[in-house]
This record gives sequence, C-alpha cells and structure tokens, in this order.
Amino acid sequence: MSNPYGKIAFYPGCALDGLGKTYEVSLKLVAQDLGIPLDRIEDYNCCGALEVKNVNTMAGLLLPARNLSLAREMGADAVVSACPGCHYSLSRAQYYMSKYPKVREKANNYLEKMGTVKYDLKLMLIHAVEYVYNTVGIEGVKAKVKRPLTGLKVAPYYGCLYSRPKQYLLTGMAPLKDDPERPFFMDEILKAIGAEVVPFEAKTMCCGGPHVYSDVEVAMHLEARILKEARRNGAEVLVTDCPLGHVAIETNMRKIAEKYGKDLEMPLAYFSQLLAFAFGHSPEETLLVANITNPMSVLKRYM
Repeated sequence: MSNPYGKIAFYPGCALDGLGKTYEVSLKLVAQDLGIPLDRIEDYNCCGALEVKNVNTMAGLLLPARNLSLAREMGADAVVSACPGCHYSLSRAQYYMSKYPKVREKANNYLEKMGTVKYDLKLMLIHAVEYVYNTVGIEGVKAKVKRPLTGLKVAPYYGCLYSRPKQYLLTGMAPLKDDPERPFFMDEILKAIGAEVVPFEAKTMCCGGPHVYSDVEVAMHLEARILKEARRNGAEVLVTDCPLGHVAIETNMRKIAEKYGKDLEMPLAYFSQLLAFAFGHSPEETLLVANITNPMSVLKRYM
C-alpha cells in the first residue's frame, strides 16, 4: 500500500519523552522495519491536552497550533501522533481554527509573535495506529513477522480519545479514518502478527487517566471495568495505544487487584511493542522488560 499522506512530521508529545518512552522506542523499531518515516518535530511544546483548556481556552488552542505551524515549516503534509490525547488536542486546534476565522486570526497573530509561520490548516492529522494501517497495510505487517504470536489472546484498548470526538477528527481528514465508535484498525494489525483478538466492548471506555493521582478511587473504578471485560473474555494481555491510559492502569494495577480481585491483574503492552517483538526484536530492544506489569511472563513462550 502506498503512502497516502505525503511528507510526515512526527509529534511525540510530552508522554513519549517521559513515562511513555517505551512506546516511542518500540514505535521507531516498527517504523524502521516497515520502511515508514517518523521525522520528529524539533523544538515541539506540550500540546496542553489535559487541563490547560479548562484554565485558558486560547492557550489550549495556541499550544497545539504552534506544533502544527512547526510541522508546516518542515514542509509536512501530515502529522503523526502516538498519544490519543495529543491527537485530540492537535485536531481540536485545527477544528476551531478552521471553523472560526477570529480564532484563526488571533492564533496566527500569536504564532507570528513567537517567530513561527501562520498555520494554513493544510495538515492531515493521524494516529500512529492509522499510520501503520493506511501505509503498509495488513499484508505489509504480515510480511515482516518473524515471531508469530499465534494463540496469544489480546484485548485492544484504544482509549476514549483515539477516534473521538469525531467532529474534531474529521477536520483535516486523512484517508481511511478508523470508526469513531467501534475502532478496528488495531484489532486487524494484532491479528496480522498472529494474535487472537478477544471480544472487547470496553475498547473505548475512559480509564480516568487524568485522575490517576487526584482521584484514585474514581480512576481505579474505571480501570477495573476495563480489566474485568478483558479478563472475562479470556485476554492474556491488554494492548494499548495511549501512554496516559497505559501508565494509569499500570500504576493502579496492584491496588485494583487488592480491591476488585487478584484475577484482574494482567500485563499491558503497547501495540508497537508487540509488533516489534513479532518482527524479531528482543524483549530488551522493545523495552517489554521495562513494563511494570511484565508482559514477558506471557510472551516468554514465543522466545
């Protein structure tokens, strides 16, 4: 499958330079193996995905707008982000700048003052899962598999912001967007490396990630719902594409098990970690060994 996106700019966001570093490392391995570029946006800033918009509406738009402007300065036609929160924030800024001329004018005036170009609204905005699915496709993924994960039962957890709200994500629409209510791109990618995707109705439920420290009980309740659904359907690994959700669930896993039942304990892995592992990379290269919940306890049978 040919690249429908043109020149790519990769927006890592704060998470992939912090607690989600395992995600970026494994995603780079996957991109190299598949021959798809991931050129970082230099001097990027936080996208303000969480609480900034509640404190200062304009700042919540200007922060992501600056990253979009930097991508255009690179000559990019599309921005790939791995974090759904970042994907949401960039898409939200593009939506408001597209829909409201006064917002666009004000944001561009700020951008000029900061020394970046006015943003021209010409970028396609895509998540890393969509990037893999729409470039190399399922057959391209299958062609790189050296270590099939045959029989591994997985629950693909997309999170609540991967494909929603759809009115934001359809602005600057890229080819073949995933279904906003019942996403399936990650399901198909995981099947391509041999895994068995279990039925999983919780795939877009909120995990309460922003409240993992501020309101632990609420976060644990939401996370327990996700784990219960995954375990009820026989999943051995919860597969993620969101660093906030991944870190939130791993952080609370032991407390969830104590409160809601030991059977809910299960390993988490980023989809890119499983791909890189299936492509033949070691647990050390993929940083699977760095995950708090130790997915190698399940994956060692494929070594």
